[in-house]
Amino acid sequence: MENLKAWWNGLILREQQLVGTCAVVLVIGIFYWGIWTPISNAEIDAERRLQAQESTLNFVKQTANKIAGLKQSGTQSKFNGSLSAAVNLSAGAFGLEITRMQPQGNKIQLWMDDVPFDALLGYLNELVQEKGLSLDSIDLAESDVPGLVRVRRIQLSQ
Repeated sequence: MENLKAWWNGLILREQQLVGTCAVVLVIGIFYWGIWTPISNAEIDAERRLQAQESTLNFVKQTANKIAGLKQSGTQSKFNGSLSAAVNLSAGAFGLEITRMQPQGNKIQLWMDDVPFDALLGYLNELVQEKGLSLDSIDLAESDVPGLVRVRRIQLSQ
């Protein structure tokens, strides 16, 4: 500390004023860039994250409401009649050949050899959207021919 006092007293008045002014500017700079700016930036980032989380929450709430509405409207099955007859008729309309069919109460399992993928999608869409059946599971395998798939198993239910 004595060395610092001796150094300060060794400066002329103009140098003391210059060093004092530089010290004040340095303290203000440290306060601004070391304390104020990081806190301000953290506050702005927190507000952005909060808005993003609120947006995500609103999206999830809207989607949950849609799902709940669809689930309530989807609980009433539109399909009445023979499950195997409906599956066979729809397959014929799309030019698909069912190689094996196994009814199990209100469920049915289907197997097909190589079928066009687009026709299979149309077939499944008709069964689910038009007939009101539920697609429980599907197991497909790649075929050697492009555009065709091998249906290992499709399980539908009323």
